[in-house]
Amino acid sequence: MTHTFHIDGSSQKAKALLEFLRTLEFVKEVEQSDVVLTDEQLRIVEERRKNRLNGTSTTQSWQDVKGNLGQIDTGL
Repeated sequence: MTHTFHIDGSSQKAKALLEFLRTLEFVKEVEQSDVVLTDEQLRIVEERRKNRLNGTSTTQSWQDVKGNLGQIDTGL
Protein backbone atom coordinates (compact mmCIF):
# COMPACT_ATOMS: atom_id res chain seq x y z
CA MET A 1 0.00 0.00 0.00
CA THR A 2 1.34 3.41 -0.94
CA HIS A 3 0.37 6.77 0.52
CA THR A 4 1.50 10.18 -0.64
CA PHE A 5 1.64 13.11 1.74
CA HIS A 6 2.56 16.68 0.91
CA ILE A 7 4.27 18.21 3.93
CA ASP A 8 5.38 21.82 4.01
CA GLY A 9 8.83 21.44 5.52
CA SER A 10 9.22 25.08 6.49
CA SER A 11 8.29 24.69 10.18
CA GLN A 12 10.45 23.06 12.83
CA LYS A 13 7.72 20.51 13.62
CA ALA A 14 7.42 19.52 9.96
CA LYS A 15 11.20 19.18 9.66
CA ALA A 16 11.27 16.97 12.77
CA LEU A 17 8.46 14.81 11.42
CA LEU A 18 10.22 14.38 8.07
CA GLU A 19 13.47 13.49 9.79
CA PHE A 20 11.67 10.89 11.91
CA LEU A 21 9.92 9.38 8.89
CA ARG A 22 13.28 8.97 7.14
CA THR A 23 14.46 6.75 10.01
CA LEU A 24 11.68 4.19 9.47
CA GLU A 25 12.73 1.19 7.40
CA PHE A 26 9.36 0.88 5.66
CA VAL A 27 9.29 4.51 4.49
CA LYS A 28 10.75 5.17 1.06
CA GLU A 29 11.45 8.69 -0.10
CA VAL A 30 11.08 9.21 -3.83
CA GLU A 31 11.93 12.15 -6.02
CA GLN A 32 9.09 14.23 -7.36
CA SER A 33 8.29 13.42 -10.96
CA ASP A 34 9.38 15.84 -13.63
CA VAL A 35 6.03 15.27 -15.34
CA VAL A 36 3.50 17.90 -14.36
CA LEU A 37 -0.06 17.73 -15.64
CA THR A 38 -2.08 20.83 -16.37
CA ASP A 39 -5.42 21.40 -14.66
CA GLU A 40 -7.16 20.45 -17.92
CA GLN A 41 -5.18 17.18 -18.15
CA LEU A 42 -6.00 16.38 -14.53
CA ARG A 43 -9.69 17.07 -15.23
CA ILE A 44 -9.63 14.64 -18.17
CA VAL A 45 -7.88 11.94 -16.12
CA GLU A 46 -10.40 12.35 -13.29
CA GLU A 47 -13.33 12.20 -15.74
CA ARG A 48 -11.97 9.01 -17.32
CA ARG A 49 -11.36 7.48 -13.88
CA LYS A 50 -14.96 8.20 -12.85
CA ASN A 51 -16.24 6.70 -16.11
CA ARG A 52 -14.21 3.56 -15.49
CA LEU A 53 -15.41 3.26 -11.90
CA ASN A 54 -19.10 3.71 -12.76
CA GLY A 55 -18.92 1.28 -15.70
CA THR A 56 -19.48 3.70 -18.58
CA SER A 57 -16.05 2.88 -20.00
CA THR A 58 -13.85 -0.20 -19.92
CA THR A 59 -10.17 -1.03 -20.01
CA GLN A 60 -8.14 -3.78 -21.61
CA SER A 61 -5.01 -5.54 -20.46
CA TRP A 62 -1.82 -4.92 -22.42
CA GLN A 63 -1.95 -8.56 -23.56
CA ASP A 64 -5.44 -8.03 -25.04
CA VAL A 65 -4.36 -4.83 -26.78
CA LYS A 66 -1.33 -6.55 -28.36
CA GLY A 67 -3.53 -9.45 -29.44
CA ASN A 68 -6.07 -7.11 -31.02
CA LEU A 69 -3.36 -5.30 -32.96
CA GLY A 70 -2.59 -8.49 -34.82
CA GLN A 71 -6.23 -8.66 -35.97
CA ILE A 72 -6.43 -5.18 -37.48
CA ASP A 73 -7.12 -5.17 -41.22
CA THR A 74 -4.97 -2.38 -42.66
CA GLY A 75 -6.49 -2.73 -46.12
CA LEU A 76 -3.04 -2.84 -47.71
